[in-house]
Amino acid sequence: MKSSLFLVAVLVCGLVGAQPGGQPGGLPERVQKLEADNDVLTKSRVAFSAALFNVDSNTWTTKGPVGADETLKFEKVITNIGNGYDPATGIFTAPVTGLYYIRATGIAGPNGELQAGVKKNGENMFTIFHKAGTQSGASNGMAMVLQQGDRVFVQLWAGKSIADQGRLSTFTGFLVFPI
Repeated sequence: MKSSLFLVAVLVCGLVGAQPGGQPGGLPERVQKLEADNDVLTKSRVAFSAALFNVDSNTWTTKGPVGADETLKFEKVITNIGNGYDPATGIFTAPVTGLYYIRATGIAGPNGELQAGVKKNGENMFTIFHKAGTQSGASNGMAMVLQQGDRVFVQLWAGKSIADQGRLSTFTGFLVFPI
């Protein structure tokens, strides 16, 4: 009984302090801060993952060798929370500024040589490379700071090829935290 009365007293004191003219940091200010924090968290839910070809079978599909560097369009979108990835262009555009983790995985195509660069606004950030024959895999990933509007994509280099079967070649990224 005493603990119930204590809880009621704490609740009443909290409500009195939350009234207009109450102490600074009262309930209205806390509610506004929680709403603002929730807005930031809601807008900062970003994750994407796409496979190279939009084929749901076990047949091998290949691209290349290409004559010139070519941006890969990962067609089979698995996840696109925040709608930052565009399968028509193969480009991820950061919807919010923050620290992102980006990863590319690929399988060497018909000429047995895979080399592709992951680029941020056209600047090479990291590559995936494999020269051990067909159906050999390579992957790489990196945490990078992206400003809102930065563009990240995977570019297959001239003379190289890439293959996919059942989502083996993928492009993935997600927001670790907003900045």
